[in-house]
Amino acid sequence: MKRHPLSCRALRTAGYDPGTSVLELEHSNGRVEQYLGVPPKTWQGFLMSHEQEKYFRDNIAHSYLKVVVEHANYSRF
Repeated sequence: MKRHPLSCRALRTAGYDPGTSVLELEHSNGRVEQYLGVPPKTWQGFLMSHEQEKYFRDNIAHSYLKVVVEHANYSRF
């Protein structure tokens, strides 16, 4: 899935597959999550929002099933 760069601190990139209604987010720490069943209207609202982190917390984070695709890149040192 192609992801687009975001201009917020906590979220690095975001992508959406309209065929499967999957929203994919990469957090600034490298963690990649997919949210299942996200309607196109919610994706568009997220992209158009001037406060994408807030929009994510208020409208996506606790409203859709989350699947962790890649864990955060934590240093072992």
